[in-house]
Amino acid sequence: MTPRTARSIRLLMPPVYEAFHTLHTDRYLAYARAHLDDAAAQAAVQSALGTIATHWPYIVAQAHPAAIAWEQLVATTGSRTHPLPADTTSPLHYDALILHTLGYTAHSIAEATGTHPTTVHCLLHPHKREHHDPT
Repeated sequence: MTPRTARSIRLLMPPVYEAFHTLHTDRYLAYARAHLDDAAAQAAVQSALGTIATHWPYIVAQAHPAAIAWEQLVATTGSRTHPLPADTTSPLHYDALILHTLGYTAHSIAEATGTHPTTVHCLLHPHKREHHDPT
């Protein structure tokens, strides 16, 4: 999809998609650049956002639209085609670590991935979980 085509699609989309696009594009591009060179990262993000726009009515009807959109980005970047590093516990843990390394907060990572902020915080800081003494 060319940038001009992407702009044309966005002009036809509802304002909520425009807001989604504005909110997530920079994070999507940062994540893609962590896995691809700049040109490939830009193409991957444009492709992912084009697919998201095409399926927008379905995506926003789901319980966690940002999570579905995030999975589209991840699929487009190919970031999970190789085994995850041994120090990650799940694909979400890997994604959270990459975004955190890029300077994003747990709240921002939660917004991008469609995950609860507490979940992201626990993935980023597994040793800070509170332990309650049952006595």
